[in-house]
Amino acid sequence: MKRRAIVVASSAWLLGLSVPSFAQAPKVARRIAVLLPGTEQGHRSVLEAFRTALKDLGYVEGRDISIEARLAEGKIDRLGSLAAEVVALNPAVIVTGTSAALAAAKRATSRIPIVFATAGSPVEQGFVSSLRRPGGNITGIMLHLGLAAKIAELAREALPRVQRLAILVHDADHMHKLYLDLFVPSAQRFKFEPVVLRVARAEDLDRAFKELADHKADALYLPQLAFMVTNRDQLVARSLKARLPLLSHDHDITVDGGLMSYGSWREENYHRAAALVDKILRGANPGDLPVEQPERIQLVVNMKTAKAIGVTLSKVTMLRADRVIE
Repeated sequence: MKRRAIVVASSAWLLGLSVPSFAQAPKVARRIAVLLPGTEQGHRSVLEAFRTALKDLGYVEGRDISIEARLAEGKIDRLGSLAAEVVALNPAVIVTGTSAALAAAKRATSRIPIVFATAGSPVEQGFVSSLRRPGGNITGIMLHLGLAAKIAELAREALPRVQRLAILVHDADHMHKLYLDLFVPSAQRFKFEPVVLRVARAEDLDRAFKELADHKADALYLPQLAFMVTNRDQLVARSLKARLPLLSHDHDITVDGGLMSYGSWREENYHRAAALVDKILRGANPGDLPVEQPERIQLVVNMKTAKAIGVTLSKVTMLRADRVIE
């Protein structure tokens, strides 16, 4: 009897040591790194959308996850060093916005899962093997580059008197070539005289808008490049001052004062990127998660801007618009 009592007591003593020790072990938050090309202000809405989506999925920031954002402040050449900095953090997942940031992250790691919230032609650019089965460590939400051709059709419908339609491209972003290849033939097909303006940095915008005036451009199209997101406020202000219709795929530009946009909502793309991050944190292989496409493509028109710059939009465009800003 004495021996049995000793064994039971010893077992209880061992359990007493092991159970509290296990129960009190702190839970380690999973780190999520975000790599973006622009400024905090320019990306505030998408970061909020991403955080909200993770919260809706049950994650508590500071307990389950921590989010580390690195922003290039509009300097695309900084993305390489920032990507290396992000990889050094050894996060569970890296989230990127724009093809430029994705390219930098891809060069920095083939091991850490990467989810892109916005990137055009991911197969053609070599980011993934296929949309259905990406392979490697990358998946995400793709942009519809084909919208660059559609914008000329919508511009002709909305602004029948426009003759010269300009496009502004950022030479440092290799995506600009893909946009030009789609836009220029489409503009010509819809009887526009295409005007191509090139910038290397924000300081070139003075020259670019002078060239717009010299070429007597009637409207300006902004492709979905990192430069446009970073310099959104300046581009909108300059176009309003020049009374120039501003067309884009970024609805935020139209909300801020552009005339018209046709594309997906960036916030929705980051919301869906959070769902992919959730799957990866739960053990999914990014290479097995199909690349997704935006669920909604919308036409947004800003009537306040139309009145301010003296433009009359066609009735067909007004009937087509999914959202009209009065």
